[in-house]
Amino acid sequence: MAVYRDLYPAGQHAEQALPEERKAILERVATQPLLNRMLRGIAALRATDRVTWGNPVLHTFDVQVKDDRATLHDCQDTSRTGQANAKTGERLIHGKSRTHLVATLLRGVDGAWRISTLEQVNEPCSPAA
Repeated sequence: MAVYRDLYPAGQHAEQALPEERKAILERVATQPLLNRMLRGIAALRATDRVTWGNPVLHTFDVQVKDDRATLHDCQDTSRTGQANAKTGERLIHGKSRTHLVATLLRGVDGAWRISTLEQVNEPCSPAA
C-alpha cells in the first residue's frame, strides 16, 4: 500500500526533475512496463509545456498478495487533479471521481515492492467497494 501511495508524488517529482534524473526517481516505486510508460508520459507532458496538478484521493480495496506478486484495486477520486500549463499554472484538464484502477505490484530481489502495471477499468466504481 505504501508504494502505491508514493507513486503519485514520485511522478510529480519526476516531472519537475531533469530528464536524466527521472528514471532514478521513478525506479523506487515503479518497474517495467509501468516505468517506461511513466517516463514516456512525462516526456510527452513536458513537450507540450504541461504538468500534472493535485493528488488523487485513494480508496484501495481487494488487495491480494501471493508470493512476490500483489494486485490491488483503487476507486480513485481524481476530481481535484489534472493537467496544467507549466508556465502559467492554468488548469487545463480536470480528473473525475470514481475512477477504477487495478495495480499489479512485484517484489524485487531487494525485497521492495514496485508497481509494474496500472490499468483503468472502464466501469466506474464506488469508494465504498
